[in-house]
Amino acid sequence: MDPTVIAAIAGVLGVILGAVIGGVFALKATKRQVEVMLLQSRGDVNERLYNQSLEIMRFFAENPEVRPYFYDNKDLTSALSELEKLKVLSTTEMVSGFMELVALQLAEQPAEIQPRWTAYIVDGYNSSAVLREHISTCTAWYADDFLRLLPTDSIESSTRKAPDKSSA
Repeated sequence: MDPTVIAAIAGVLGVILGAVIGGVFALKATKRQVEVMLLQSRGDVNERLYNQSLEIMRFFAENPEVRPYFYDNKDLTSALSELEKLKVLSTTEMVSGFMELVALQLAEQPAEIQPRWTAYIVDGYNSSAVLREHISTCTAWYADDFLRLLPTDSIESSTRKAPDKSSA
């Protein structure tokens, strides 16, 4: 066989081998970059949720009169004024919206944190008559991912009180 043909074949094989090896390294680098971005994104989501949670806690600290409605099952009929009632209703929408956000971001959280956020939602729901009433009245406002986390007996009674999402 002619040495030029052998050199040409060796050159082509060298190019192919170089491309394959270079492709493998590029693929590994890209995979690592995607993993780092996912980890950073997960951290960003977690940070945002904790910051919003702190804002809600700060709100309760600044407005202690509404706290019993969310932690002690205080009924809205015991509001001392119309202003307090309106503040509780607005806070109810804020807290339930945050709980829904947590539920929607739950899958993005590390596995060891997911049960804690789920407990936050369930415990908050069980500790607040105004939240249960609001969510049962406004079920169509909330994502199924959120509603599925709530205790089953409460959800069943909620869906009887609220219109079906498909007909809303």
